[in-house]
Amino acid sequence: MKPMPVIWPACVMVLFVLLSLPSLGQQRFQRWGGGVDDETIHFGFSFHYISANYKIGLKENWQSPYTDAQGTIDGFMADSLYKVYSPAQTGIGLGLLADLKLTENANLRFTPTLVFSNKAVNYAYTPYPISSHNRELTSIVRASYIDLPLLIKFKSDRKGNYRGYLIGGGKYAINVVSSKRYDDAGSAPIEKLLKTKPGYFSYEAGIGFDFYFDFFKMSPELKWVQSIGNLLDAREPNMYNHPIQRLMLRNFQVSLIFE
Repeated sequence: MKPMPVIWPACVMVLFVLLSLPSLGQQRFQRWGGGVDDETIHFGFSFHYISANYKIGLKENWQSPYTDAQGTIDGFMADSLYKVYSPAQTGIGLGLLADLKLTENANLRFTPTLVFSNKAVNYAYTPYPISSHNRELTSIVRASYIDLPLLIKFKSDRKGNYRGYLIGGGKYAINVVSSKRYDDAGSAPIEKLLKTKPGYFSYEAGIGFDFYFDFFKMSPELKWVQSIGNLLDAREPNMYNHPIQRLMLRNFQVSLIFE
């Protein structure tokens, strides 16, 4: 499996942190910011870069041709399907933050986020000599999610103007884009879309660092997200959901959080 294309944002974040460390070390006798750490409740906002794809579970007979309600078989569907995969797709998110202090080293966080992150599933077919079609099809799952995560942040003791932390918890996400807007019941089989359920639960875990500045705190964060249950909506069979038994969403998220 090819690695998700998050190398450039991650490298930029690591470079920023490394460049910040010398100045933070020089200020070790001057503790900046930190006022939010003493408040029972405080607020903030966040920016997110996301790389996401589907983990696909195929049926036992996933290579069998698909026939529509009339029993007809399209040229693509008559060919032999030999691979179904989901390439990584990038997205962005903008969120708010509400933080409740539990102890000196633990906080409860609610971070509602609006995420724009389309997904894709590719279908590769064995070449068919008399067909002029491209031998690979892509079904785009259009998605704009409202994410509702509830997380616990476990912090180390503060060292000068920085500290590390681990974060984890659960999330419910709602897709506010309706697939019916792009998929008409009278469309040809090849123009249908792979459909997913409008909402799903997931768990997530990550690592980050708090950096304290004069008037605010900034936290670069890396996080892994894995959905729970089957996201596939197979109520309306078509050539794209025909070979699939199970869909699970996974993404890698690079975030900057300001408090």
